[in-house]
Amino acid sequence: MGARVAAIMAACVGGAAACAAAVPPSSAPLVSEPSTEATPAVTDPAPTPVPSARPRQDLGAELDVRAMKHDQTGDVLEFASDATGIIFSSNLAEDSGPEAAPDVWRYVPGPSAKPELAWRNPNRDHSVVKLGGDAGMLAFVDIPLTGERAWDLWLLPKVGAEPVLLDTHPGDEDVSSLVPSFSVYQPMVAWTAFDRGPNGPVSQLLTAEAPDWTPQVILERQAWEAELWLPSLYGHMLVFTEVRYSADRSTDERSVHLLDLLDPTAEPRRLDISGRATMPLLAGNTVLWKEAEPGFNMFNWGRMFRYDLLSGQVSSVSVWPQEYVNYPSVGSRFVAWWGADGFSFGVFDLVRDRARLIERYSNASQANVLRPHVAGDLMVWEYVDSSKPETYRELRWASLPNPRDD
Repeated sequence: MGARVAAIMAACVGGAAACAAAVPPSSAPLVSEPSTEATPAVTDPAPTPVPSARPRQDLGAELDVRAMKHDQTGDVLEFASDATGIIFSSNLAEDSGPEAAPDVWRYVPGPSAKPELAWRNPNRDHSVVKLGGDAGMLAFVDIPLTGERAWDLWLLPKVGAEPVLLDTHPGDEDVSSLVPSFSVYQPMVAWTAFDRGPNGPVSQLLTAEAPDWTPQVILERQAWEAELWLPSLYGHMLVFTEVRYSADRSTDERSVHLLDLLDPTAEPRRLDISGRATMPLLAGNTVLWKEAEPGFNMFNWGRMFRYDLLSGQVSSVSVWPQEYVNYPSVGSRFVAWWGADGFSFGVFDLVRDRARLIERYSNASQANVLRPHVAGDLMVWEYVDSSKPETYRELRWASLPNPRDD
């Protein structure tokens, strides 16, 4: 599907080597834990969400896993949890353009619930390639599929409200067209984007806050020497990645920084010492991030670490049953990620301080788990079964235990 290719290209956001092949290096995992196998049950297609078989391992045994079928979603391009609902872009509307996923839909789990159209794109041949939200407040990036240098970053304060255009690509040939990265935490949104500057292209970190949603530039770098990426909001605190390049841009250093938005005079505080930290997540007094192996770009598979804001200590985070992971997300209790091994599905429990298994599929099953995403206590992922005549895909989700359940 061409729209999926567009999304992959839009997700290749980073520096000179950001779109290199994401192949994990060969080395021993940080944490070794025992593994077992279970035979999964694949839910047959049905017109409404139905429970799938309960996985029989660890956390999986506690979850009521449910599924949303293709006839309810269309071809899904991008999806995420916003803590109280599942948001996705797709071609569900019959007048969607060829290869396009123009609209944003939201599904709130419940009896007889159906997806609700959150935003109808006036450009039917565009696709929404990136989205996120917090309890019904949504942000998303819309791009044309023609290859032109263009994107729009929109905010929807709530479903049914008037959309707010937060940012747009200036159209300049020398300004990178890589789409913004952003974080939504009511009543604020933070994002990074490239723009024109008085002395050439710049990389910016911006915020906007209710009720007027006026963009404010928090930090700015000359794009030829540094880039700002991947913000994560929690209250008035913000973490982000800064990438600094060597003079010939053949190497880079990636660092994670913490910023207090209530103190405009405060300098960002660097948290890592490795020079390979990226994809930070802020959760209370904990900052998590991913580190790829030396020589690999920041959007490659890697391992997870956490920084305790109270003690200042950095420690590794078990990603078992995976060896390498990518695109982490954090909820009220659990950390999820996309594992390099699509046959294994697990999360990290911040309360019990250990990795927990949800499901493990046999290699012969051709079943895969792709792109898990958690916010609050709601986690969503894509289930793919390649053994069927046409590869079968569905969105699955589950409500996870919250911190008070232990």
